Amino acid sequence: MSLFKFGDFETEVDFTDVDFLTDLEYAQEKLEEDVSKVPKTGKTAEIFRAQCQCYFNFFDTLFGTGTHEAMFQGRTSYKLCLEAGEKLSECENKQVENFFEKYDQYNVQQHGNRQQRRHYNKQQGKKNKQYYNR
Repeated sequence: MSLFKFGDFETEVDFTDVDFLTDLEYAQEKLEEDVSKVPKTGKTAEIFRAQCQCYFNFFDTLFGTGTHEAMFQGRTSYKLCLEAGEKLSECENKQVENFFEKYDQYNVQQHGNRQQRRHYNKQQGKKNKQYYNR
């Protein structure tokens, strides 16, 4: 678990928790839908406001209603929205790296078929023990 903190909002997030990942995927799908509705032309302020609303909806969907108010403290700043998204992404990347560092030792190392294993063992200086029935 990692602590995600932005503005006055903080919570523990676990990117290995299936329920959290389900919520995250749903929030990302909703974000994509909202972004497709953002106007491409018009006043810059209105475009930024629409893009900020996409982020507000994303964080409210992911963490609960009213989350964006605590995170952005009533401000509608596109820069803050981007920073919040980057911070969540950094939190995810850090947690994934820690996870793989910790559990990578449990992966089964395979060295191919019998011929490849013999070659690998020969390269590693291991001798094949042969047992004979006598």
